[in-house]
Amino acid sequence: MADKIINKRKLFCDKYNAVVLCEYTKELNLLKRLINVAEEGFEKKEIKDDGSYDGVCCSFAKTILDYSKAAYDNIILGHFAAVNMINRAILENCVLLDIIVNSEYDDIWKYYFVYSYREYIHKAVEELREKDKNFIQHLYEKYNIDEDFYIKQKGYKKPFIDMPYGWTYKINKTFSFSGICKLVDEAEYLGFKLMSEYSHSTSMLAKTRALTSVEPTMGMFISLYIELYRMVTLYCWDTVDDSFNDLAEKLENIFYRFIDYEESVFDKY
Repeated sequence: MADKIINKRKLFCDKYNAVVLCEYTKELNLLKRLINVAEEGFEKKEIKDDGSYDGVCCSFAKTILDYSKAAYDNIILGHFAAVNMINRAILENCVLLDIIVNSEYDDIWKYYFVYSYREYIHKAVEELREKDKNFIQHLYEKYNIDEDFYIKQKGYKKPFIDMPYGWTYKINKTFSFSGICKLVDEAEYLGFKLMSEYSHSTSMLAKTRALTSVEPTMGMFISLYIELYRMVTLYCWDTVDDSFNDLAEKLENIFYRFIDYEESVFDKY
């Protein structure tokens, strides 16, 4: 049914980028293979409880995988601008998944779960918010959440649970995404800012270079390769088959060839 609906409609596409894409068939095929292998590994994971460490990690991993598929489809259509916006969201999810998996606090996932549930309810209609107050309290007790998370502390205008990324308060006192990135790798936020400039059109240069340079197109592919690879190693490394190692080697070769290309370009100036 879905195929019939799609085939009846002529999809919009960027004809210029569609032509450009002819030069990147190898990279495109590799991306499709990587998504398929990552999805196979993802589907082998057994999740018995959404409100668990595995359940929280699964939620992030599924989002990364779904966004990667959307990015692939938009590449086919030549919507490279949309791909860059999607890559930005993928990077955010990868950084947060990295924090949950590698944090020195094993229970940080509980704070994320309670924070995200309450955040959703807090934005809901008043009746639903009041109805779920008791359930939120139940979550505090069930997950043994420290009171300093949801009761306002001295020196702060509101409780940590009401602050952006408040669930990371034990490790991130800036309550910002840049602070979270620094906990993983400072370079993460630089990549995020560059993607934001493109997505929000704050940099005209970012838009014009996309039409005249190999770098943005290869960067688009490499960003997807890196984040999918991270998702697999963080979440389902134990369930992917040997074909993933073969893919990883090919990804590494493309990455280093791109670095060599970049250096040769800069050497000309």
